[in-house]
Amino acid sequence: MSSVHKITLGSRDVAVEFERKRIRNINVRVRRDGTLYCSLPYYASFAEAVEFIISKQDYLLNALDNVMKEERSESLSRKYVDGEIFYVLGRPCVLKVAAGPKNTCRAEDGVINLVVTDVNDYRTKYMTYEKWRRRVIRSLIVDLCNEIYPWFARRGVQPPSRITLGDYKSFWGECFAKKGVLKFSYRLFEKDRELIRYVVAHEFAHFIEPNHSSRFWAIVEEIIPDYKELRRRLNSK
Repeated sequence: MSSVHKITLGSRDVAVEFERKRIRNINVRVRRDGTLYCSLPYYASFAEAVEFIISKQDYLLNALDNVMKEERSESLSRKYVDGEIFYVLGRPCVLKVAAGPKNTCRAEDGVINLVVTDVNDYRTKYMTYEKWRRRVIRSLIVDLCNEIYPWFARRGVQPPSRITLGDYKSFWGECFAKKGVLKFSYRLFEKDRELIRYVVAHEFAHFIEPNHSSRFWAIVEEIIPDYKELRRRLNSK
């Protein structure tokens, strides 16, 4: 079970999600939304986890600043004008913007057709594209979960209680086995189907094995025999 608390680091209040897991050490990582995630062993106290985070505050604050700079830079890099290149499920596509009575977006034959009521309104273009992007990747991930789940059902794993997607930049996927929750990043929209399927299988495997042990990778390999190459590709882009 996880819980969220605010901790003061330097002069800044930072939201931290704490979750107990079957691990040996306290770990903390920076998320792209400007929050922290801390996993801690069952035997460790909340106070110990907070003390650990505070001991790393210089590093964490610097990492948070870098994340926010990257986010601002990325958001400004897109203009949503004709000729921009966007990756759609691993394939580069050219954006074509046109005026129309209704805001719509679709990709076909290497072209993203973005139709909006006002071609000069950046927010309208951005929101129309984002809604479409999120709908496409959510649908694909749900389909892949349904495709992969039978393998785990035969091994007694209950179906996920919830599948969520978010603007996670620090991870591709995450599994909260005790709650039956799977989380995935919208960023997977830019990756090809093979890589997305690997991420889905990877997170499902955590329902059986919480750590990245040899047993865990053996489970992944049964479903994705070439997982090592896919893992390399995923992390090299």
